[in-house]
Amino acid sequence: MKLFITLALLVSSTLTASLPAPSNTVDPETIVNSPIYQAYKGAFSANIGGSSENSIVTRNDLIDGKCNDVIVIFARGSTEPGNIGITLGPVFFDAIEKVEPGRIIAQGVNDYPASISEALAGGSKTGAKYMVSMVSLAASQCPESKVVLSGYSQGAQVTHLAAGYIPEDLYSKVAAIVLFGDPDDGDAFPGSLNDNVATFCKDGDRICEGFPIPSVVHFTYQNDVGKAAAYIAERV
Repeated sequence: MKLFITLALLVSSTLTASLPAPSNTVDPETIVNSPIYQAYKGAFSANIGGSSENSIVTRNDLIDGKCNDVIVIFARGSTEPGNIGITLGPVFFDAIEKVEPGRIIAQGVNDYPASISEALAGGSKTGAKYMVSMVSLAASQCPESKVVLSGYSQGAQVTHLAAGYIPEDLYSKVAAIVLFGDPDDGDAFPGSLNDNVATFCKDGDRICEGFPIPSVVHFTYQNDVGKAAAYIAERV
């Protein structure tokens, strides 16, 4: 593990050193599509005690007709597979299930390409509208359930955008909003939605600072899922 982290840090420092000074005009597509970046991202996700290639990367419990006390609607990060990804989604759901056993169902955000270009533009509007449609479905299909909205990286952007589309009469349905590696860190949510928001942004995560430059720390939010789950448990 120590050897892996050392290698990952070396990759990150090499990658950062090859870039121009950080600015909002940096094109991250070159970074994210580079073989060295993809290699260390995949290795990091598989080796810090979280999900792997065998993880369930798609969850559609709500649209499959299920209900439960808590419905977690989650938007994955850019370029991730399925509708909950591999970096955070699966371990996040596991953590919530540990503190609220038998009480949750999970729904990923579909109609959301999670592309780099959309992240640069502020997040996927189609993904945001799909998230809102899932809140509406939860309200009609599961009227007694509480909803948690969550997203990682571009998924956090999607969650911010979705909040702007949610009708005010559904605000009370949303018990908590939990964000990881949020590019819009510090931006308020509308109305009472802002009363129950937890954001996990680590020191050194340039994406949280508004720069589209991924670093090693951006892939370590699996270490925060326990705290996030505890936050949710207090509100559901």
